[in-house]
Amino acid sequence: MKLNTCVALFALLFAAAGYSATPADDIAALESRFSAALDARDAKQLDSLLADPFTWVHSSDGRVDDRKTWLESAARGMALSGQRNARSERGSSLVTYGEPAHTAVRISCVRLQFTDQKRESWMRQTHTWVRSAGGEWKLAMGQGVVMYDGPPLDATLHSRYAGEYSLADGRKLTLKWQEGMLLATFPYGAQTQIFLASPTEEVVRNPGAGSLHFVLDEKGTPVSVSLVRGDKEMWRATRK
Repeated sequence: MKLNTCVALFALLFAAAGYSATPADDIAALESRFSAALDARDAKQLDSLLADPFTWVHSSDGRVDDRKTWLESAARGMALSGQRNARSERGSSLVTYGEPAHTAVRISCVRLQFTDQKRESWMRQTHTWVRSAGGEWKLAMGQGVVMYDGPPLDATLHSRYAGEYSLADGRKLTLKWQEGMLLATFPYGAQTQIFLASPTEEVVRNPGAGSLHFVLDEKGTPVSVSLVRGDKEMWRATRK
């Protein structure tokens, strides 16, 4: 059978199963069902959404759960800390592979608020969805990375740092305030979310990668920033 004919048959199968030609709406609906099932500790509903095999990598310590272990934890309310605390999601993106799409990777930032403990956590979460020839999307893998865990962040403080900072060689550090997040694009292209430990220093998450240190004017406005690793300044940039 020719490739084009196979592609057409897969498309027809997906359409007959009630799934759209583009997966964005399908995945969004499934993510809503997944979140609701987690909140309800509904193992039966969760079971219907998971692929087999399924893997979950915990953001807190790197533990790996298989399908059976994760479902049992979900039924007890232990699969995600977000089941017991205020949870919000923002900045999601979706990338698909194949034509028609057979794999979808969704990345989002998740904020967990622990109001009774006066702290919050931020993590970057990845969900990998796969679709069978019958057109059903199933969650094959979930993985999270903790980016911050500590006292509630001051949004007014963080938003003040948005802007462009120029290095002497013409490269730039760009900080953007978006959806309640201070997002950074570094001079070498990497992107991440910035969390401030104080008005002058970023939270140190990885000593090997370094952290940002800001210089403020008399009004408390950031005027320059440097990347420091250990006791060495790697570069300095001035706010435009």
